[in-house]
Amino acid sequence: MVTCNDRYAADWVLKAELGVLQRMASQQGRQQLLALLLLLLGQACISIPAAASTSREGTILVSYDPLNRQQALASLNARGYDVVQDLATLSILVAKLRRGPAAAAAAAAGGVASAAAQAAALESAAGIEAAASNGIMYLVNPVPASPLISDAAGTPSAGQQPSAAASAQCAWPDARDVDYTVGIKEEGRSYGMKMVQADTAEMQDIADKLKSKVLYCVMDTGLDVTNKEFAGVALSGAVPEDIAPLSPRWDQDTVGHGTHVSGVIAAVRNAKGIIGVSPEGANLIHVRVMPDATAYTSTALEGLQQCVTEFDRRKAAAAVPDMKLVISMSLGSPEVPTRILWDEVISRLTVQRSDILLVAAAGNTGTKADFEYPAGNANVLAVAAVDASGAVASFSTRQKYVAIAGPGVNIVSTIPLALTTTDSYYLNQVLDRVSTTPPIPEVIADPSFLAQPPPEPPAGIIRADVSGPLVSCGLASSVCESAAGKICLIQRGGSTFRDKVKNCMDGGGIGALIYNRDDLPPCQRLDTITVGSIEQQQAGPADRVPTMAFTRTQGEALLRALQNGTQLTASIRFPVLPAQTDVGLGLMSGTSMATPAVSGVAGLVWSAHTACGAAEIRNALLATAKMPQGATPDGKTYVRGTRNNDVGFGIVQALAAHKYLLARPCKAPPRALQVTVLVRPDGANGTDANATALPPDALRTVGQRVTLIVKLRDANGNPVVGQKVRISVQPSPDMVKCGAYERATNVFGAFGVRCAVTKEGRAVLTATVPAGPGVAASKGQSTLNIRRAGQQTKLPR
Repeated sequence: MVTCNDRYAADWVLKAELGVLQRMASQQGRQQLLALLLLLLGQACISIPAAASTSREGTILVSYDPLNRQQALASLNARGYDVVQDLATLSILVAKLRRGPAAAAAAAAGGVASAAAQAAALESAAGIEAAASNGIMYLVNPVPASPLISDAAGTPSAGQQPSAAASAQCAWPDARDVDYTVGIKEEGRSYGMKMVQADTAEMQDIADKLKSKVLYCVMDTGLDVTNKEFAGVALSGAVPEDIAPLSPRWDQDTVGHGTHVSGVIAAVRNAKGIIGVSPEGANLIHVRVMPDATAYTSTALEGLQQCVTEFDRRKAAAAVPDMKLVISMSLGSPEVPTRILWDEVISRLTVQRSDILLVAAAGNTGTKADFEYPAGNANVLAVAAVDASGAVASFSTRQKYVAIAGPGVNIVSTIPLALTTTDSYYLNQVLDRVSTTPPIPEVIADPSFLAQPPPEPPAGIIRADVSGPLVSCGLASSVCESAAGKICLIQRGGSTFRDKVKNCMDGGGIGALIYNRDDLPPCQRLDTITVGSIEQQQAGPADRVPTMAFTRTQGEALLRALQNGTQLTASIRFPVLPAQTDVGLGLMSGTSMATPAVSGVAGLVWSAHTACGAAEIRNALLATAKMPQGATPDGKTYVRGTRNNDVGFGIVQALAAHKYLLARPCKAPPRALQVTVLVRPDGANGTDANATALPPDALRTVGQRVTLIVKLRDANGNPVVGQKVRISVQPSPDMVKCGAYERATNVFGAFGVRCAVTKEGRAVLTATVPAGPGVAASKGQSTLNIRRAGQQTKLPR
């Protein structure tokens, strides 16, 4: 049976991370094919029952109290809705208005034309706590990826007069680009490993010996398991049901984002590539919630449920009762309507499960400070990004919910092998090349001057080898009139990169070399800039030329030579590499990259302190975070132990948090018992665990008798014997009168109490386990709907 799903539009690239944008040209054909496939599917779709449909378009998310589930279902049905998905673990229903006359009548009666209006109308229905339209989640999109970002800051002087003295050659690598020294040449460690203390001998020993104690769940775009950096990782995965028809496999990744963030956590120690925070064969589940860069909120919520389901399965299968779960989410949405749904789900989950920690990217909107969810929830560890020097990244969201920071600028990690052919990291291993003839006079003894550091090809340019006379175009703020048949030398500043390159081309230029601004470090290269808009990249290379970016030191040396009268011919060459066959590595930036670093650290620390709950691990991480030196971008001083909107409490520190908990060991958390309350017809045996119970919200008549059965189980499903339990009736104890209101469980972990139904109304029967030594307060409930009767009944004996 064919189903319809037209959610994936061609503009998904706008939501990709920095490194993803560099590969758009190679993915254009696949996107066009997908669009054609969706069009054909749309024409071929046939009508199917709503409950069987995978489409989430026009659906409503409904949150309910588990005790009122039946009421919520009845309310949806009465208002003309079908449940297309049941996320029971999270107490969420995905509903859609039925087609046909009944739906039209319901819409007319309720005035529910739009999804938002439908949700507002449903919130007043019995049994429903909250409702919202099914909004869209996105990969967190860094500001620097914008092709039209202004570059006006630090505009150089119009004279373009560099110092007459020869500049010293840049030592390579410099502090900002240490990742370029590792990778396929030898196994290495990102600067982030040292920054978060994950590379210390003590933490690496924990990663090796205690890896069975923690499961990482990454919700992202998929994971390329052919990358040998995941050989030895205990992997499993899942795909939410609504995207499974188009993207049925979690172990593939056409975007690259999911493979990258997974590698930050789990890239293995194998004498090649790079290692992750937990490199000794971590436990990892990858849920492919985004086959492109977007997902419905219901898809993300189902992914969250799949994380929890797999966690419980693995814990039982491995017989590791103290296993913990860290969920890493490099996704978010600023949409207001779904926030209350996230709040409901996260609050319910964190209250019920102290063995689950949620970590999410704070966002990449910089000082615009969009409010992202799920990071905006107070129970989620929201992660900001810093660079190699510890300074807050320009794109990192500054918001009141930011809790902690991690390394997120130019992070080297795993990417799908198929994407290595156009990735700048691999190209840098053989050096992208710019050369001049004759060599620049002031560095004639060092022919590697223009290769150390190697130039960086910006995103959005074509790759073609060109040669021609070099001409200075200054800032290229207008058409470079002398550029015909030449390669333009341009300094950054004053306008967008796209406009600079266009002004070179409009003057007849055949290539461009861009070097850095006067106010930036002389040896800092322009990594991951973008030339050309997304639309231009998709349309073709007609308005672009081969472009390279390099340091101010290198650019000023070329400019001095031209100003001194040297006639230079420049050559731009792009080495062509085949796809890697074993290890794929690439560079990306964003709070998306900082999030798995913090997730990995949280898991390492937690695996050594499993007596702690999620809240205690969170507190340890925040208490030991390292505040950056200096001041905030707005001039305020960073104060240790005081949260700020830039980096929260500071940069996460693995070893410090571990030592903090060694000095302050957590007590074993009290057992939270599972309390089940069943109402059975009078006379049912309270010790028989298999006796038939009345359904929830059963209808009884005043004067009838019932038996109230209470069962207690521990976290492993074993009966709890000899535990005292208290019984109460709300809203009035006169509605159901029982022979006893406190009992202890028998050898079956259960007991039965006979009760009389004495007053009409809706009665809630609650069994409460009071807090005690080693036992957390727990409760369970059942309900009775009681109708009027004309006789009274004696109390049970």
